Amino acid sequence: MKPDSTSLAPWQLDDAARLKALLAAREPKISQAEFGLQFDIGSQGMVWQYVAGRRPLNIKAATAFARGLAVPVDAFSPTIAAQIAEASRSVAGIDMPEAQPVTDDDDMAPPSVPIELVSLHLQAGIDGIETVPLYEENGQHHVPRQWLEENDLSPRALLAIKIKGDSMQPMMYEGDIVVINTGDKARKAGGVFAMNYNGQAVIKRLVYQRREWFLASENPAFRPEPCKGADCIVIGRIVRFDARNFKDRL
Repeated sequence: MKPDSTSLAPWQLDDAARLKALLAAREPKISQAEFGLQFDIGSQGMVWQYVAGRRPLNIKAATAFARGLAVPVDAFSPTIAAQIAEASRSVAGIDMPEAQPVTDDDDMAPPSVPIELVSLHLQAGIDGIETVPLYEENGQHHVPRQWLEENDLSPRALLAIKIKGDSMQPMMYEGDIVVINTGDKARKAGGVFAMNYNGQAVIKRLVYQRREWFLASENPAFRPEPCKGADCIVIGRIVRFDARNFKDRL
């Protein structure tokens, strides 16, 4: 039996109404058939069922609509946005703990603390990450205990990744290691962040100009890219980087 509006909860009908309004206001205009094909939602009939409140949205459909409309999921479905956020924490294995000292015993405390050194596997439009340890570094990167405590950071909220490419030169070089605070996702103009940009993990500086966000590189050869909606999701703020590539600096 096909779902209909009588089987949907009130919040689902509200989501559909908001989605319908956003689609109608979208510029440039696009037909439901073209929208469904371009953003992998399905046929025109499938798009119509979602916006008419005949079929309940799920996470996959909601993120596809968010990409096509260049808005965050919570612009039309706060409930599904919350589900995505919860799924993100579960996939990453991070419970966003409160910052706490590594140990209360300064005499026994190690001078450095290991955090996970990983590669990030992302999906476009999905606010979630899958991490894979970098075994050539034993899957760990050590940071000073004193630095953690001075900055009120919990090791469980931190991830380390290696820089790829040359877009952040001369500040960071390929092979350098950056530390991401996954507990700090609030956008801040001028801050350096790890971003899920169309399914790719990138390190960029966030710039706010003309009431829009952009991803900026340190290397002037790279032009700023617009950071909009579900195509540009914050993974976490960069709180530290450690130089490993010295050959290109000297």
